[in-house]
Amino acid sequence: MLARFGSIYCMNERVTSVICCPLCHGALRFKHEQMRCERCGAVYRIQTEVPVFVQEPLAVISSDHRSNPISPDFEVILHEGTEFVLHIGAGATVEKYPNCIELEWKIFRHTDVVGDAHALPFRDNVFDRVFAFNVFEHLGDPKKAASEIFRVLKPGGAVALHTAFLQALHEEPRHFYNATEFGVRAWFDKFEIESCRVSPNFGPAVMLAFLMSSVMDTLRQGGVSGREQLIVRETTVGEWADFWTAKTAPPPGFEVLQNLPQTAQGKIAAGFELIARKPIIVS
Repeated sequence: MLARFGSIYCMNERVTSVICCPLCHGALRFKHEQMRCERCGAVYRIQTEVPVFVQEPLAVISSDHRSNPISPDFEVILHEGTEFVLHIGAGATVEKYPNCIELEWKIFRHTDVVGDAHALPFRDNVFDRVFAFNVFEHLGDPKKAASEIFRVLKPGGAVALHTAFLQALHEEPRHFYNATEFGVRAWFDKFEIESCRVSPNFGPAVMLAFLMSSVMDTLRQGGVSGREQLIVRETTVGEWADFWTAKTAPPPGFEVLQNLPQTAQGKIAAGFELIARKPIIVS
């Protein structure tokens, strides 16, 4: 973080040692509440004592907000503090670790830097590890972001990623991709992949609970009556499975779900149909 002396901000040395211009990776000159790239001249601001490398207006999140904790295995690495870690999309962490830089799109209580995962504002080959948990489904170009992680990691450095597969729409409109294992491997094909597995927080039981909770939330938000909600709630997993394998007629509640408004269906649908046309005049 930054300490203020008069109108001059003195940034944490750990941060200043690794940040750079995200456009050209040039060195930054600090003056008052601005940073200027010495190579390309781009100017960036400092807001609420955090260096900011995006142009959009920023949300500053209440200091009492808390995000979901990360896996204990990764928390141990942060506690040990022997490796320099970049935590992309850290959110509102409970504890601040001195050997970890938290990158976010908003300003949370421990955010060190605000920046874009597609153009990381860090020098090449500086981090021992990068964490990105529940981030990649919200990125417009995951492969580009993976390439940026590759760039800022030291040779031999490791990345740990959690990303969605069978999850309902969340944090709309910034939910772009739900990747299969093969999609995740394709994003990170420049890396030596040690494993790509289902972690406990993404297990089938968690998926089913999340999906069914999303179904019930969508029914409520879609204006479905309490009686019809109850019809769907009282069906069994077996009824839906048997219907899919053509053993039975549609279970009670089938038409209720099928007739939800399109905006509601889009939160829990199996897929989308796109019909598009090339413009007559291409800009």
